Amino acid sequence: MRKTILYISIFISLIQFINILKIILVDWERLTQYGFGYLSGKIVILTILLFIIYLTSKKKTIKPS
Repeated sequence: MRKTILYISIFISLIQFINILKIILVDWERLTQYGFGYLSGKIVILTILLFIIYLTSKKKTIKPS
């Protein structure tokens, strides 16, 4: 279950990152006040997804016995 969440989060975060780059590189001049809100919402979603990736990718450490 943990790996599934990790891979889904990675996939969605890549899509979000590409979408954010497209907005910044292509549509920056045409952004309105609502467009900046949309962009900041996308950035917040990307931040949450990166945090989920960080939490699910932690590897268990083996304690020496």
